[in-house]
Amino acid sequence: MSLVRICRGKATSLAWAFVLSGAIVVPIGGATPAAAANPWTCPAGGNPDVWDPRYTSTVSTAGVWWRKIELRYHSRTRCAWGRISNGSRGDSVWVDWSANGGQTWKQLDVTKIPRGGHEVHTVAHNDAGYVMRACGKAGNRREIACTGWY
Repeated sequence: MSLVRICRGKATSLAWAFVLSGAIVVPIGGATPAAAANPWTCPAGGNPDVWDPRYTSTVSTAGVWWRKIELRYHSRTRCAWGRISNGSRGDSVWVDWSANGGQTWKQLDVTKIPRGGHEVHTVAHNDAGYVMRACGKAGNRREIACTGWY
């Protein structure tokens, strides 16, 4: 009898013994499967202010009511974020993230300009395998402007 056949026979016998015993296996301590990695995370909590600016560029722009909307990109971290400038309190910016070239997308963190400010940026998100665009609007207006997909 071959070793494979012997091992297979022992494994089958052990399996049947286990089933017939009525034993139930429950993880101890409420163990759960490891959470899937967040596909949007970037280093340093997604704060582009701490990254080397030599690798940062504006890859796409748009405008609405004299506000400048930018999609910014850091080539070293492969992370992108939205920025709105020339604005005022309550103006907002966000990033749309798409896995299918912009046919459908997920809106990520709407960020508003705080009191006394004139610009703000979103948290940066990993763009590996995805396309992104930045969108924004003046706080007191309905119109939205979005950059092109990048």
